[in-house]
Amino acid sequence: MSKRALLIGVNEYAIPGANLRGCVNDVHHMAGALSELYGFAESDITMLLDGAATKAAMTQGIADLVDSAEPGDVLYLHYSGHGSNVPDTNGDETTDHRDEILCPHDLDWNDPLTDDWLRTTFDRLDPGASLTVVMDCCHSGSNTREPVLLGGPPPEVVSRFLPNPDDEARGGGFTGTPRRVRRRRRAEDVHVVDIAETLVSGCRDDQTSADAHIDGDYNGALTYYLVRAMREDPQSTYRALHARTLSGLRGNYDQVPQLEGRAPRLDQTFLSGVG
Repeated sequence: MSKRALLIGVNEYAIPGANLRGCVNDVHHMAGALSELYGFAESDITMLLDGAATKAAMTQGIADLVDSAEPGDVLYLHYSGHGSNVPDTNGDETTDHRDEILCPHDLDWNDPLTDDWLRTTFDRLDPGASLTVVMDCCHSGSNTREPVLLGGPPPEVVSRFLPNPDDEARGGGFTGTPRRVRRRRRAEDVHVVDIAETLVSGCRDDQTSADAHIDGDYNGALTYYLVRAMREDPQSTYRALHARTLSGLRGNYDQVPQLEGRAPRLDQTFLSGVG
């Protein structure tokens, strides 16, 4: 059995005005927790930061993580950065007709990294391996990690929305964060997460994920409170860790991180193998 992780953090974007501040810190904090608490060797933790987090590097890294898995392996994938959406091209998004995307450093709207590609890749996972995915981004609609300062006067909130050029061409003048209606998918549209795969996303699809100034530095609010929860009780189940993370966010941020997976998996210890 091996334990391997791919951690992606993008503060610096090739698109002018799109930079963030807490994503690289997210990666370093998570790497420390994985090695100190969960037995991941530093040599088995791969980081893609800023300019190194190109689409080619991200897709290669994710594919390698999944395709090299053997029975008993424990895999962890973390992404901190922008998310957005593009028009659906294959007809599988029957409700809002948008594909969600992750935004690499060299984002190309005409060649995006879509949720369809992620789904197809994750489906190749060896059934005897386990994969935990944490997405600290607004990857489903509003595509923003908002900088928030705790304490003192209310901060000026800078919207980090990457407007899709296709939307702008249709007359959309996005000056802030668009709020899409939360999607209610029909049962046949919903992918059921495999028992060995667990997803923690930064927020609901009608919310934003925060770039927050916490303890003197910038962090993703989800990652900060998730790492804190991991350190408070490394033997938590996925469900208990999610609840502890929510309690840290509650009262400070509106975002509600989502936990997806089959019930038996959610009641297993965080980053444990297939039981």
